[in-house]
Amino acid sequence: MSKSQKSVLSAWGVIISCIAFYLCLDLIFASGEAAEDAEAQAIEEVAGQEVEDDSMVGFKDVIQGKMVSVVLAGGPAQMMTGIAIQQIQPMRDVGQSPVTNLCAAILLARAEENSNASTEIDAVIVRVEADPESAPPAFLKCARIVQMLIQQKADASAATAISAEDAQFLKANLDWYGELMISTVSPDPAFEGALEKSQLLLMASLFTFGFIVLVAGLGGFVWLVIVAVRWTANTLANPLRQPTLLQESLPWIFAGWFIAVILIAVAVALFGSRAERLSGGLALAMQIGAMFLPLIALALPMRSGKSWHQIRLDIGLHCGAGFFREFFYGVTVYGTAIPIVIVGAVFALLLSLIFPQELAQASHPIQKALADGDTSQRMLLLFIAAVAAPIVEEIIFRGVLFVHLRDLSRRWGRFLSFLFSALGSSLIFAAIHPQGIIFIPILGALAVAFCLAREMRGSLISCMVAHGINNALVVGLNIAMAG
Repeated sequence: MSKSQKSVLSAWGVIISCIAFYLCLDLIFASGEAAEDAEAQAIEEVAGQEVEDDSMVGFKDVIQGKMVSVVLAGGPAQMMTGIAIQQIQPMRDVGQSPVTNLCAAILLARAEENSNASTEIDAVIVRVEADPESAPPAFLKCARIVQMLIQQKADASAATAISAEDAQFLKANLDWYGELMISTVSPDPAFEGALEKSQLLLMASLFTFGFIVLVAGLGGFVWLVIVAVRWTANTLANPLRQPTLLQESLPWIFAGWFIAVILIAVAVALFGSRAERLSGGLALAMQIGAMFLPLIALALPMRSGKSWHQIRLDIGLHCGAGFFREFFYGVTVYGTAIPIVIVGAVFALLLSLIFPQELAQASHPIQKALADGDTSQRMLLLFIAAVAAPIVEEIIFRGVLFVHLRDLSRRWGRFLSFLFSALGSSLIFAAIHPQGIIFIPILGALAVAFCLAREMRGSLISCMVAHGINNALVVGLNIAMAG
């Protein structure tokens, strides 16, 4: 075995160790934060207080509720109610958390399904009384208030009444759902007006998002067919036909970047939870700096005499056929990603049927930050998602890791080498994101499309642009949903 091969094997030993440690680190952080929350709850329970500082409702439940409210406001009552009940049904599943079941009961009451709402709330109260640890400490009090309001709403002869203390308790613990329940039984003009505006914004956002995805996806499908024909005819551009000069330096760049990411993650975790790291303007600005800092690993090959010019060329930090041409090509790359993501979504659906509910749920910490943040914080989060993350991740995954795998497998022929490199780098890319198991095929499918752009263009500009467009659309839709 040559010295170069030993160096590559050593680098991959470090990379695999980093991946395993990083995944475990995320679990450690999550369990540590859960332990801190449990300790705080225990202290308040000993003091005889009920926890009512933060909403117990998750961002996904709020989004689902707003989608149901859009349906209820979107057409003839009988037809829309039927569609809304279908949307609510998965939230009633006993495999869901009691909080989600409670949200389902509130939505059923909103849809004038008082009998079903009563059945749901009675069942979830019995369930939590039998297992109090299955729900937050304030849950039962919230559920009983909701139960009382649903009963009053069902009884046309009864006067609807809720004390100011109970109303405040619902709002504090159920947030949007608390306001929705109160306004459902005793309409609040301010809340109803805000809800109507948010419904219009959400409908416009969904229509715009759907139109962009449909048009881009159709164009992307046509373009993928053209790429396949040209690849088969061996007329497709091949800017990566020659091996890089960095060779064994590439895996060490990736390893160095990963080590720096882990060290920064550990250091930052000592000062705050993940939620705190994504809240506040200063914290978000520091987050941007922390994302770019590990890129210092790109300078590692300079220790062995490689020039910065050579490093840039090998990892794709150049303008290719020209900045604006590469930028425009990035727009078309987003279109090609959509049909590939549809394939990934099919695999994601299969995973959701295999894995338990708690592992199958896909979410991202940025969603809660978007819901809780003000306008300036949301703009910073949008910058992180649509600019900072695409630049950093494309440099590391498509610029370094993908090309390194292409170098390793080059002797297999272009197609097999590309397939191995795209799938390998995309799997690692998807696995270290915090969305959960179900999202790995979808993220991986996106990454494969970006690898295809890197393969055909050489420059990373098109990959960064496509990545940025995708993240901007998704984050923008989440902002519209958060209201």
